[in-house]
Amino acid sequence: MLHDLLDRFEASPGAARLLAYIDEDGFTSVRDRDRFEQALDSAAATGGIQVQRRRVDGDILIANVRLADPAPLYAHLARQPASEQTDAALASVRARDDLPEGVEPLIDEIAEAWSRGVRRFGLAPGDTRSLDGSLSLVNALALRAADAPASQLDFRTFSRHAGADSKALDRLSSTVAAIMTRLFPNLIPSDQLDANELLATFGVTKMPQPLLISGPLRLGDKTLPDLGYYGFPPEEATRIQLARPVAYVLTIENYVSFVRHVRELNQDRSALIMYTGGFPARAHLGEIERLAVAADEPLFHWGDLDAGGVRIFRHLEDALARHRLVLKSHLMDAWRLRKFGEPSRNKIRLNTIISPTSDIYELWNAISETGLVLEQETIAPASPLATLL
Repeated sequence: MLHDLLDRFEASPGAARLLAYIDEDGFTSVRDRDRFEQALDSAAATGGIQVQRRRVDGDILIANVRLADPAPLYAHLARQPASEQTDAALASVRARDDLPEGVEPLIDEIAEAWSRGVRRFGLAPGDTRSLDGSLSLVNALALRAADAPASQLDFRTFSRHAGADSKALDRLSSTVAAIMTRLFPNLIPSDQLDANELLATFGVTKMPQPLLISGPLRLGDKTLPDLGYYGFPPEEATRIQLARPVAYVLTIENYVSFVRHVRELNQDRSALIMYTGGFPARAHLGEIERLAVAADEPLFHWGDLDAGGVRIFRHLEDALARHRLVLKSHLMDAWRLRKFGEPSRNKIRLNTIISPTSDIYELWNAISETGLVLEQETIAPASPLATLL
């Protein structure tokens, strides 16, 4: 009970009255109750608590116990205040010579939360090992951001390169994303991304995927045979060129829809079709931008009709807008959502800001209003040019 009073004090240092009440019926014997009361009186003698008693049917019972002065109670229990434990734990973190710029206020924020027994950035009080690992991973991400052509890396290889254990990023992805967003907002896309989406923008994924492309392609000075589609290692994708003009450019979020569109509608390789692999990695996005500029034809994206699909569209839209390219949505409209959508099983994140000029604006409003979602695999492929008619 005494420790609980201090726990509550640490969680709410400004609380005016912290009281504890006694369950008189909970004692198994008179002896146990007497020992309990002796222990309370011993603590009260230090000035740490005040014991309030009342008379009930001739018996003197304890009405409540109030925390009077935390300092003597800490000493009585031989307990170190959480703030002191936190300061001692964070001393080694603060002493690092490779801390990211501007991290001190963030560490102060963590210290304040830990002193109250509260998690911050997903880190449990006293878990300096995870905080150390997270800061190393954040440093490594910032270095990758400065190296735009950096090849893709899987989580475990990236963790080892960052000087952390191989499973660090698997364990700390949410914390790393939160700290990265706080310290380097200029490196974060404008939309609110989940942890894996944000890491993918830096080319760090569970396992780097090849860049899948369907269309008339040339690799270096050689025109490639007309296969359905090709998969290129991310580090080789910069060598890809268009072998001839195309009718349109279409990026597709999910693999099944990509393969179906290629097989059913692009057998003549008249269009350039690119698979984003969900949220496109930074290296993939760079090649999508480059090839879209080279094609200089109508540009479309087809993805899930849900919050994640909208965020992917917006990420592509912003990137392509830097080249004065306008991205149109394909088979992603409010009509289809209302007709075929199903209630979302997960909470829909509504914090993405959509401009009324965006082609995805009406769909986003419909998702927000209805709570419906629709996976793109449930929709049959169609030519983007046909849907414009």
